[in-house]
Amino acid sequence: MTPRLSLSVRLALLFAAVVAVASSGLGFYLYHSFAGQLEWRDDVQLLGKLRQLRQQLADAATPELLLTRPQYLRDTMSGESNALIDVRALDGEVLLTINPRREALPSPAPLAENEEPAPAALVRWHTRDSSPAAAVAGVARLGQPDGRPVVVTVARAYPDRAALLAAYRWRIGLAAALAAALAALLAAGVVWRALAPLRRLSRVAGDITVNRLSTRLDARDAPPEIARLATALNTMLARLEDGFARLSQFAADLAHEFRTPVGNLLGQSQVMLARPRAESDYQALLESNIEELERLARMIDNMLFLARADHAGQALDRQPLSIAAELTRQAEYFEGLAEERGVTIRTRGDGTLRADPALLRRALGNLVANAVRHATPGSTIELSARHDGSVWHLAVENDGAPLPEAVLARLFDRFYRADTARSDSARSSGLGLAIVRSIMALHGGQAQVAQTGSRLRFTLTFPDAPDPAA
Repeated sequence: MTPRLSLSVRLALLFAAVVAVASSGLGFYLYHSFAGQLEWRDDVQLLGKLRQLRQQLADAATPELLLTRPQYLRDTMSGESNALIDVRALDGEVLLTINPRREALPSPAPLAENEEPAPAALVRWHTRDSSPAAAVAGVARLGQPDGRPVVVTVARAYPDRAALLAAYRWRIGLAAALAAALAALLAAGVVWRALAPLRRLSRVAGDITVNRLSTRLDARDAPPEIARLATALNTMLARLEDGFARLSQFAADLAHEFRTPVGNLLGQSQVMLARPRAESDYQALLESNIEELERLARMIDNMLFLARADHAGQALDRQPLSIAAELTRQAEYFEGLAEERGVTIRTRGDGTLRADPALLRRALGNLVANAVRHATPGSTIELSARHDGSVWHLAVENDGAPLPEAVLARLFDRFYRADTARSDSARSSGLGLAIVRSIMALHGGQAQVAQTGSRLRFTLTFPDAPDPAA
């Protein structure tokens, strides 16, 4: 696997690339600006030489000088070795040629005698050694102002300019490379210093273990971006700590809940097998073991349901249900048990609720069973329903012994019992209210509990579900 570059190296290289591109762009602009200025200067000088040659050719002594001293006109070009001059009659007769480089001159259209030389009249080409060159031609009078008309071609090669621009390009490239290297070094230092808080957070996070989930990342001196990251990580750590604590407590509660029935099964069986027994004794033992096994089966079934609900593995079969019919069903089902406890059940409210029938009945059944178990003898358990805006509120109320606020806050926790001394462990596993909360979570609702004096009220809040057939 190819090793990945660190963030510091990536940022340093990126910054170096940006500086290199910016330096190259600036160098490109300066180079072309400088090259344009040099070319403009040379063009102005060349056009000026054509004007000067016109004036010298108009002198009366010039015809004789062309024969006796042809280098006279080169002196007009300041003795430049790269200057090229060609003077011809209108019929093509060569009167003078100064071309030490033996270059093939272009044939620019000559300017009229009175036409002022301008840059548009220049013809550009490259010499045999690839040097840039320019030429301009114009008609002049040889001798007197009314003398013989001739065509004067003035040209110049610029190898020195090409060499100067080549050196300038090399310097620009070198400067851009040095700037990029310097930027990379500076960026690496700046990024290394800027990421110091992140390295500190990384060291602290690396020291966090299962036994140190309470550790939090300190980002008080960190930049806002890293501080937000630390805050998010601290929030995640808090959730992990809470989840791990719940998991540990769940494992301890689960072991405790299984220990009692398993201990009962093991103890009763060992006692029974200690000596020979009558057939009726063995039958009684089997009946007792069956009760304990049924309790274990119910507990396992409840735990599986909670596991599926927690992972959204329980599919809902929402159907329109008559609330009055569902409340009456629960009242009739628990009527016998309520009479044994000396309490009565009353229902009120009606309407249509879209919910999963089996899950709704299980949630209501758990609440009613809890109310019957803990209601004060002679009191009334009330099952009610009301519609409030876009939600349904189904409530189960009973009178009983007042519960502390700390107990109310934990009633929906798994394996939690408000009064372990009075709880019937054979019938209650401490998962009934936890199942109610999971059922409501599947429906997108809530399960709440409130207490007014000795009146305990459990409320199931169902949001209105759209009808898929509508």
